[in-house]
Amino acid sequence: MDLFIHGVFDALTLKNLQKLNCKRIGFDLRGKSLNLIPFHVLKSLIPLFKDHKNYLIFENDNLSTIESFLSLLGDNKQKFELEFRDTREAGFYSSLKHPFSWFFSPQGDWENILHSPYLTSLILPIRLQSTYHNLPNFWEIIRMRNLQVVLHVESFFELEFYMQEKSLTMSADLGKELEISFRQIDQSRLANLRFWRMNDETAVGQ
Repeated sequence: MDLFIHGVFDALTLKNLQKLNCKRIGFDLRGKSLNLIPFHVLKSLIPLFKDHKNYLIFENDNLSTIESFLSLLGDNKQKFELEFRDTREAGFYSSLKHPFSWFFSPQGDWENILHSPYLTSLILPIRLQSTYHNLPNFWEIIRMRNLQVVLHVESFFELEFYMQEKSLTMSADLGKELEISFRQIDQSRLANLRFWRMNDETAVGQ
């Protein structure tokens, strides 16, 4: 099982997630997010990147704002995919002509978004599973497009209920659950999540 962690905002957390072989890491550029990473800090982390996938998280930002961030990244923009947590029309995301993931919302233009040529993965909140399991053509389009499906949990505790499912990609946001104090991640607690131990045991047993 792979784990996608959203909301990294400092070098120490990044380095520790790399040691833990975290495959997907999200950096939050939403202005009101408690995990907001200042752009200059984000740029300072790029030389530390290894073989994980990286994402820039946006929500209800103007097209010009997103384009400005990508422009400021220069050639480094190729090291990032975008992640959207809003409900714009599909044409908005496609107009950027950059690979992206979409955080599913039933209010979103989901069918057209699923057909976007730049969509690479779909992040599905577990709490909404009764909704998307019953949408017509939803899974058929996902299979046809060969889209990556990521299941999002509300807490790392909730993650434990899915750890036996080897084929899944799960995701969770950093937050108070793993903080010593405001915006200070408890690195020991992060490193000792049961998820990493179970994943190592599964890999050894294969």
